[in-house]
Amino acid sequence: MHTETLDRAHWGLIGFGVGAIALMAAAVMTSGVMSHDPETEKSIGTLMGEIARDMRAAATGAEPPVASSAPAPRGLFDVDGVLWYVAPVFGMLAAFLGGISLYKHEPAGLAKLAIGMGIGAVIMQYALWIALLICGTMLLVAIAGNIGDIIGG
Repeated sequence: MHTETLDRAHWGLIGFGVGAIALMAAAVMTSGVMSHDPETEKSIGTLMGEIARDMRAAATGAEPPVASSAPAPRGLFDVDGVLWYVAPVFGMLAAFLGGISLYKHEPAGLAKLAIGMGIGAVIMQYALWIALLICGTMLLVAIAGNIGDIIGG
């Protein structure tokens, strides 16, 4: 009787699991679910007003106002801070494990998924930073464009 041995993608399966964790961590981090604190969070209008007030004080040479309240201290275990490190590290680990799987000539399906999910998690975090930089620049340009109204008003 002839028995066939199935080639199993051990490294690819581990890489797929790590890539899934990395992708979930990047999605949760990007959505901002863990960093949202409704009690201490200020509205965007309040933040823009404070930026404009500080720019006006700096332009007129006035003493900058003292901050009304310090930010709330973070706990010992900050989930959002951990996600900033978990997503890229696990993403690159998943891509590396997928590469090992391809190198060992395991079935390529899981290996390609592991590489794709790992690289996708890293790109998702990179795209978030690019979006934040672009939006921050647009906000500062808009405030600088209206500096005359801010100083004169």
